Amino acid sequence: MNASPTTPLASTRLTRHARAALVVGGVVGLLVLGGVWGEASGWPVLRPTLERFMARGAGVPVQLEGAVKLHLLWRPRLEVAHLRIASDERFEVPHLLDARRVTLAWTWGDVWRWRQGEQLRVQTLRADELDAHLVRLGDGGANWQLGAPNAQNDADGLAGLPRFGSLVMEQGRITVSDALQDIALKVAVQGSEGEAVPGEASGYVASFSGRYQALPLKLEVRAGSTLPLLQDNGATAAAPWVPMRVEGSVGSSRLLFDGQAAALFGTPRLQGQLQFKGRSLADVGDPLGITLPRTPPFDLRGTLAHEAGAWRLQASSAVIGSSRLAGELLFDQRVKPARLSGRLTGPKLAFADLGPAIGAAGPAAAAPEAKAPGRVLPQRRFDLPSLKAMDADVQVNIDTVDFGTPSMAPLKALQTRVQLDGGVLRLGALQAQVSGGAIKGSTQLDANASPAAWAARLDFSGIDMAGWLRGLSTSGAPTTEPAAKGSATLKRERNQARQGGDQTVQSYLTGQLSGRLDVRGAGRSTGEILASLDGPFQFALRDGTLSHLATEAMGLDVAESLGVLIRGDRPLPLRCARFDMTARDGVVTPTLAVIDSADSVIRITGLVSLRDESLALRVVTRSHDWSPLSLRTPVTVTGTLGQPSVGIEAQGLVGRVLGAVALGAAVGPAAALLPLIEPGSPNAVDPCIAKAPPATPKKP
Repeated sequence: MNASPTTPLASTRLTRHARAALVVGGVVGLLVLGGVWGEASGWPVLRPTLERFMARGAGVPVQLEGAVKLHLLWRPRLEVAHLRIASDERFEVPHLLDARRVTLAWTWGDVWRWRQGEQLRVQTLRADELDAHLVRLGDGGANWQLGAPNAQNDADGLAGLPRFGSLVMEQGRITVSDALQDIALKVAVQGSEGEAVPGEASGYVASFSGRYQALPLKLEVRAGSTLPLLQDNGATAAAPWVPMRVEGSVGSSRLLFDGQAAALFGTPRLQGQLQFKGRSLADVGDPLGITLPRTPPFDLRGTLAHEAGAWRLQASSAVIGSSRLAGELLFDQRVKPARLSGRLTGPKLAFADLGPAIGAAGPAAAAPEAKAPGRVLPQRRFDLPSLKAMDADVQVNIDTVDFGTPSMAPLKALQTRVQLDGGVLRLGALQAQVSGGAIKGSTQLDANASPAAWAARLDFSGIDMAGWLRGLSTSGAPTTEPAAKGSATLKRERNQARQGGDQTVQSYLTGQLSGRLDVRGAGRSTGEILASLDGPFQFALRDGTLSHLATEAMGLDVAESLGVLIRGDRPLPLRCARFDMTARDGVVTPTLAVIDSADSVIRITGLVSLRDESLALRVVTRSHDWSPLSLRTPVTVTGTLGQPSVGIEAQGLVGRVLGAVALGAAVGPAAALLPLIEPGSPNAVDPCIAKAPPATPKKP
């Protein structure tokens, strides 16, 4: 049998293939052994390479100190005794992150996407101790924006922070300094959370101290998880709700929020029960860019919700001073400027609680306001810049507006629409009921003008004078609320008085008040606006009564006054009273000011200066019938609004007295009465009807 001999060439080829296979197998074996050794030992030889890789990816130095274990193949992770990530020098902080006994886990897919410009996702971050300094400068640059610059991260601010699958922290200290948002906070946090942590064990307790937009903060937060609070904008919709409780102080106010939150660092969501109390609403609103009035202490309770820049407050109770309010409000920060809308309701609004907002001192004033002696008009300046901080459209429905004095009846069923648009504050469709009548109109304050321009148009109709101005009561005690009496009772009482029924005076002046004003002014306070007041206003009083004694006292009729004192002060039927006045540059002058009763007609002339609050009025009384002993002479009212002075014109009175003395000496005592007799002068026409201007004669 013949065998084919092996040629030298074939033998050589077989040897080469075997050697190649052996080499490849050896290399693979070495790699496998090296990989097994590396995974088991933690790749100590790659420590310098890993530091350089992490530093190049982060763009800042990264240091791995102490024991280091790196796992690249099975469940990639880094275990290091001390991890330090530096911060760029321009942020002037010692580091971005300094953590001890750290475990950092990731997936290579997340690393690749991060290198492509997406937000970094860390599968697990565990640290026994963690110290972080988060800084953002005024130009938008932030030290947490690691790696290549990303325009979206620059715009989103804290949304550029890494996302975490699991975050476990025994103790943590975080310092936040954000020049764009004007935030300076120190946070101490402790707890654990994440997808791999059971629900009952998940949660954090954090304490916040520092400043948020000039508002001092000191809060304690208990949250079931902080992971949803670190979600970016793309993950916000899927971010789960987590329980959250916030309690502490915000400025001078106390805050308690108990509810749930999600994605506060992306597109935030928040909902829960709110309790908030403090010294003044303005102290809270100013740092947040919300235009709120300066008020007495407040106590707010209700529900608060926030999503995508829109805050919704449903206030079940809002106690502000002695006011009791409620309402539903929406504060929308998605538009520029921010906008407040909704409705405000409640059983009572105390006018004094809004006093500081209109320039009065009010109960919330921290210190008494300096005023010139005798001045009574409010001089406190308005906070005009705050009117440009936001826009507003709020419907107001208040049951009672209390003026804080028994001398004036409260307004009922107040309705108005408060609009703030580009620095112009309007109270439109204003209407209220008072003492059987109504007030309607509108007001406006334009903060864009220099000085601020104010205008008001108001109509008054069917208001019972005695019921509204209760200080007119002869006893000084408030009269019965006219609305409680009913229109039929009011009409019957007025008719009895006009017919001379046998009753004593309960109020110096009664009747139905109607009127209109259309005025404007300019200034930085209520006092300045009134000092520049321009425009007409008219008031008329019908179907009322006037104190007989007061009428005779104004006319200095001694005989009539003595008779009234003996038989009692009975009301005189009031035929009419009319006051047509014009304000020009803060000086008010009456074009027609008359009070006509069954006994006499009283006319008032002169002026009232709102510029210096001075008075220069002259009151002249003419009797309708004769009186045997009358010293009638004009009465003067001078001085100021704060210190009025009532006197008489002595010249006419001295002449009548001297004439009486001369006749008495020359003729006899009876003749002395002749100069003091008032013959009376009945009105031929209604004195309350303004005279028409003379007609211009027609040219032939």
